[in-house]
Amino acid sequence: METTRGLVGTARAWTVAGVLVIGVGVVVAAPGSSAEARGEIRWHHCGRQLPPALECGKLAVPLDYRHPHAATIRLGFNRLRASERKHRVGSLIVNPGGPGGTGSDVVAVEAAGAHLWHPALHRRFDLIGMDPRGVGLSTPVRCDPAVYNRLVSLFPRTAAQFRRLASYTRALGRSCRKRTGPLLGHVDTLSVARDMEALRWALGDGRLNFLGLSYGAEIGTLYAERYPKRIRAMALDGILDHSIASESLLADATVAYEDTFNRFAAWCAQTADCALHGRDVVALFDRLVQQADQQPIPVPECAMAGCRTPVTGDDIRLNAYELLLVKSPIPAFHRFGWNGFADALAALEAGDASAFARSLVGSPRDGTFAGLAVNCIDYPRLVRGFHDFVSATLLAGALAPHTHGAGEAWPGLIGCIHWPVPLANPPHRARIHGAPPILLANSTHDPSTPYRWAHHLLHQIPGAVLITRDGDGHTSSLLHPSRTSDAIARYLITRKTPPPNTVYPD
Repeated sequence: METTRGLVGTARAWTVAGVLVIGVGVVVAAPGSSAEARGEIRWHHCGRQLPPALECGKLAVPLDYRHPHAATIRLGFNRLRASERKHRVGSLIVNPGGPGGTGSDVVAVEAAGAHLWHPALHRRFDLIGMDPRGVGLSTPVRCDPAVYNRLVSLFPRTAAQFRRLASYTRALGRSCRKRTGPLLGHVDTLSVARDMEALRWALGDGRLNFLGLSYGAEIGTLYAERYPKRIRAMALDGILDHSIASESLLADATVAYEDTFNRFAAWCAQTADCALHGRDVVALFDRLVQQADQQPIPVPECAMAGCRTPVTGDDIRLNAYELLLVKSPIPAFHRFGWNGFADALAALEAGDASAFARSLVGSPRDGTFAGLAVNCIDYPRLVRGFHDFVSATLLAGALAPHTHGAGEAWPGLIGCIHWPVPLANPPHRARIHGAPPILLANSTHDPSTPYRWAHHLLHQIPGAVLITRDGDGHTSSLLHPSRTSDAIARYLITRKTPPPNTVYPD
């Protein structure tokens, strides 16, 4: 589940020397090339547009780990060195979520002085922003933006509308397979975990230090399953539990989003500076959604901003999730918190729907494509036909009478109807033995990774410790100063966990 959607990263062109291209984005080492000597990182400056303290690197890793000496792909990453070299602990690989999130972008933002993380982490660790395969600096998943940007409803009301949606997902999947090539069948999270082991070894800093947010928790869990004794410290923040079935994922995520919406309404009733204070926020939201379904709202700004117009009720429910993801603002990620959502609703009532317009994709290598590709290869298909779709719609509507399940899980599950590559990393309970204590963190009211998922994973990892932030919003390590962020940083530096079942205030 994504933490960094909305983060504006710098587009980078990447030239790979000494390789022969075979297909799209897949390479095999030429004799004597640097790609043949796997495990050696040659650090270099990342470019004039990025902070000078930032260094970039790449590794060649197997396309298919079942055939480790055949085709390779590029694993891209960057590094921000520890500011206190004498007290340096080692390297800390960070993953900001997704799937589709770029570790390199968040480390670049940190290098630019945004102070995303607890300041002790930059002081004591070299921060490593690894881009998972298919994403960012790594060999990317590519799809056709023109196909993705076609106007189609993700919430069809009739069998004919569903057929149009199914045709759309088939065309998008085919465009991804054509433009990405063999990599599309190998972007599963288990392969990402194995890539992280290759990076750990190449960094030469001993055992792994890892901070994984949201989807990063799945990367960390699969790494711990395969390499438990190669971990020094691992903190997983906002737990995505990959042991649950697609139906349970949709149900849990639907309930979590509706819970956050209801808590926002209660907060607004109690908060004088909420733009809708004194209003019936729930009734207002329902009325605006109904009106937009009956008469979609044009957004003239979309002609300049690259967004889809007009805005429907479905668009409002989908984008309300994005606006509710964090309670307190995180400006570096263009997250403006619950006050920002109240402002957006007030503007919508006044006729300005720009905050709820879905963005168009402009690049074939947009992270949206990688996120969909990972979801479709990591989870069994929830919807195979119209009857399955109706069943999922009825479930979501019963669990969430206001938001109707239109959270992050919905586009990912619906987009896999006709995905062209098979499941590669099916959900299963974690099988971890011999790992050091792993720290889990979750808020009690997270709209993206429900609190119950953290408890599910806690019981799958012997010796794991769960700390709870009693409050709202997705993930906790980016919230500082806070006792939860303090505890995560302290653990990563010292390997000492707080007592089990510790609860911190919001």
